[in-house]
Amino acid sequence: MEPTMLGDQPSSDGPGQPHRGDGWSPQSDPVESGTENRDPADQQEGASPEASHQEGESLADAQTARRDSGGDVESAQEAADAEDDPAVQHMRGVLRAAVAQLRQEALFNFGEMNAVKLTAVLGQLLEHSELPRRYLETVRAVFAPPDGYEEASKAFENPGAVLVLLREPGAGRTFTAHALLADLQLRTGAKVGPLSFGTSQRFPLHRLPRDENAGYLLELPSDEDTFEVSSDFGALLFDIQRILRSRSSRLIVLTTPEQWQRIGGDAPADVVPPLKRPDGCAVAEAWLGAEAPPELDTSRWLADARIVKLLEGQPPSDVLQTVGHILKAERSKSLAKVSDSDPDGFNAKVLSVVQARTAWRTELLEWHKKEGRTGFQRNFLLVASLLRNATVAHVYAQTAALCHRFGKPVSLQGQEEPGVVEMVSEIEADLDPTNDTIEFARPGWDDAVLSYFWIDRPKARKTFLSWMADAPTAKTTDFLESFSLEERLLLANRVGAFAVRWAAHHRRPDPLEEIISSWQKDKYLWSAATDLVSAAAVHPTMGRFIHELLLRWSKAEGTPALQKLTVDVCAREFGRRNTAKALLRLGHAAGSTDPGVQESVGAAVRTIWCDPSARKNLFTSITKWCAPDSDRMASGRRSFGALATLASEGDEPDDRLPSLLLSDSEQGGFKPSLDDLSVCWSALLSFEDDDEEPTEAINLWMDAAHLSPSLQPLIFGVLRGAVSTADPAQGRRLRYRLRDLLYAWQPSPAPNVDAARVRLRHELVDLLDHDRSRSVAKYHPRAASRSEGA
Repeated sequence: MEPTMLGDQPSSDGPGQPHRGDGWSPQSDPVESGTENRDPADQQEGASPEASHQEGESLADAQTARRDSGGDVESAQEAADAEDDPAVQHMRGVLRAAVAQLRQEALFNFGEMNAVKLTAVLGQLLEHSELPRRYLETVRAVFAPPDGYEEASKAFENPGAVLVLLREPGAGRTFTAHALLADLQLRTGAKVGPLSFGTSQRFPLHRLPRDENAGYLLELPSDEDTFEVSSDFGALLFDIQRILRSRSSRLIVLTTPEQWQRIGGDAPADVVPPLKRPDGCAVAEAWLGAEAPPELDTSRWLADARIVKLLEGQPPSDVLQTVGHILKAERSKSLAKVSDSDPDGFNAKVLSVVQARTAWRTELLEWHKKEGRTGFQRNFLLVASLLRNATVAHVYAQTAALCHRFGKPVSLQGQEEPGVVEMVSEIEADLDPTNDTIEFARPGWDDAVLSYFWIDRPKARKTFLSWMADAPTAKTTDFLESFSLEERLLLANRVGAFAVRWAAHHRRPDPLEEIISSWQKDKYLWSAATDLVSAAAVHPTMGRFIHELLLRWSKAEGTPALQKLTVDVCAREFGRRNTAKALLRLGHAAGSTDPGVQESVGAAVRTIWCDPSARKNLFTSITKWCAPDSDRMASGRRSFGALATLASEGDEPDDRLPSLLLSDSEQGGFKPSLDDLSVCWSALLSFEDDDEEPTEAINLWMDAAHLSPSLQPLIFGVLRGAVSTADPAQGRRLRYRLRDLLYAWQPSPAPNVDAARVRLRHELVDLLDHDRSRSVAKYHPRAASRSEGA
């Protein structure tokens, strides 16, 4: 059986299936040209971002309107005039750029993007918001409706409608859901947005927003050993329908056939629409029609039996790969070999696409066994294939570094070894004279080279992975005077994306763990690694495997870099969208004694705290970590410090109140108990290595006691309980620490001293003294409870 290409991945979740947190597409704005957060150089001169994206929307709107209305086709003259209109040409260019980006995100393959665009895209993959209109317009431009779609779309317009899409990840379920939401938004003006499942096994009805005329997408979390969706979810859909109907809203649920078989009993009738699988040829036609330049004859490509064979019955990601190969073949002039039997070179282009889908194995074998072929040439081809869009000088230098790793050093000084021009010729590539970058004419050639090496050189894999991970860490080389941060980050993102795809396809973490270990001490590379793994964690195809890796890494006590990476990912969209899973992984990582891991745990809890339904479980975990006999005390201190310093607005705009003390009316009124707060404060006060968080927390809480007298009994009761420990010596240390922090909050005498604050400090200190003295009757303050308005 022919080996699968290295860098391939299992089928993606449909054409254009990039994903971001809370179930949305990864791009808040997929249009590369003329939108916010884009390379200004990519925008047409004089064109404002607003005008550009509005033009792109106008074109997609017009196309959609013609499709929906079934109106007459424009006359030939009108069509010709429209094609010649510069504004129309610009709008089509904007849409093509958006579709191209969408395709690359779906495949998690960013080889065609420059550094600025790639950085922006990776940032968008991690954004947290509703589906933006521009993304919805792009979806409508490329979506190929499967059989049964129109009926499902009409049914979804009904208030209270619930549709359950039963497909495995990678079969187009998410993109189909996005198309349904896009059509709903176009036809009804509904606000469409994601819905997180929360932390409990049973979906809480109060998580349904109160918005009128909305559409939601709920992806059920996959079952794990420690968490699975409750078996009565199907029966719960009756209540969900009733609530949605009262608000003129709708819901799409994504799940797998296996999971639905367990949880779908007693579900309402007709919630599972009879949708067929996406047709590969139709998907390719839609994407080529939207992304290809006007001169590309899509019908000719799709009429070729060899191309049809590549598309029929294939999952969407494979179809998109073929689409990319077609576009590449059309752009390549050197592939168009004209002959009497092939006057315009079309047959040669088709053959190149077919060969790309078979990983160019025959051609690569012939190249590698050519007489006189050297290791330097083989390594140059390998490095050039991995470092796409890197300058040829960097490829040349990194090739020398790889040769050294393989124990065959070469000297780039003088003229002993072949130069870059000769090397580019030897690997049968082209050199862009403007950018000094290497370009392969054959579609899919670079991925095929990597696949060939992996199969052909099993004993060299470990060395290659080590070199690959270290390549972006070098700021200078013997050959180059400088290696800019932008160039390093571009290289890191290329390497990282390849490592993610490879790990997901082969279900082996080796390349990912290698780069995490190598990049941990460089803050820029660490951020790049976190971005890439975070994006993969919410990717519709790779996500499930990444979740498994994060669970494994959270328990890796001997490798704090893996634990820290896991926690940092939990602080991103993965934590917002998979709160229960994030809590489990944080719990394992909280046992780490590494300061970096502990600090990251503290930051991650703020992300999870943003989900009101997670607060009870989260605070229960933190309280356990802060217990006197806990082996997770350090992480508990960090975590509670992150929450204790989290402020919310009070009744007045300038009032800042501790979020932990505010009633959570939307989620059943969750309130941390006074005793639990005291346990956590005791741990925070024992945090002697750093005064920043305890000081900030005391300042916030005492300011709240000063501004809101109704909170004084509660705050005083919590702090008094924090220093009332079973160990007298520990109690003394905590009491002295608290007194020092209180004095720092309001010293006296001092310039412009506030007498009311001084009295408040004295009152609390007197209470602490009362508690310390065994000879004084126990003090009974006013009832320590939250005010009704808190």
